[in-house]
Amino acid sequence: MRNRISCSAQELNQLDADMIQSVVGGTVFEEGQQYFSTQRVKILDADQTQITSEVTGVYGVYTQTIKLRAGTLSTRCSCPSTEQPFCRHCVAVLLHQFHNGSPLKPSAKDNYKDPAPPSDPRGRTGAPQAEESAGAGDLNFWEAILFIDWIQKAVGLLGKEATLPPVPDSLGGVAREWVGVVERLNSQCLEGEEDRMDALRSLRSAEGMVENLTKKLECLKEEAEVAQQNCRVLEKKVQQLQKSLAELSKSSN
Repeated sequence: MRNRISCSAQELNQLDADMIQSVVGGTVFEEGQQYFSTQRVKILDADQTQITSEVTGVYGVYTQTIKLRAGTLSTRCSCPSTEQPFCRHCVAVLLHQFHNGSPLKPSAKDNYKDPAPPSDPRGRTGAPQAEESAGAGDLNFWEAILFIDWIQKAVGLLGKEATLPPVPDSLGGVAREWVGVVERLNSQCLEGEEDRMDALRSLRSAEGMVENLTKKLECLKEEAEVAQQNCRVLEKKVQQLQKSLAELSKSSN
């Protein structure tokens, strides 16, 4: 979901809670505030005019791209929400930005991971969510299975849809990070395509304006030629009147 609205702020961290609430309304704002207060926001990259982030929602992790350029606030989220003018996840990100300043970097808490439990030499069996990765860069069997299943569903949507298939809650570790990378790349691809389409629409609009102005100019030229012809006719009449007055003056003498 992508939206654009006019914005008077110059930097994203100038958007305070009252400003955000006045735009999105109470219900969406309250949901976004709850996401922010429960620390569901993870900032991937940010500066004064752009943020890339992830928010853990009810059904998975969603990716956001928020930009503030030339008086326009542009928001994109991979969630399926129809909330307008932008969703609760973007609200949570903007609140995080306001309270934490700019530029934002992931906090130590965001990067913290529970240490892996000691291995059991007797072996373990259980549900996929019970499996733990041996290290930050390792991928266990169940994570691999879940990730392959997810990516097979997502392949047909890459570069076409903003919303990719929901990520299983039990998928974690490095596989979850890979999902985030795929979602960000998909978001950037769509954003680039939409920017290209926006540029094409602007170009077509400009071409239409030029065409209309050209037609008006042609009309003005025609009107100017008619006016010039009328002026020449009037000049002749004035000359005739002057000649008639001169003859009358001579005859009266």
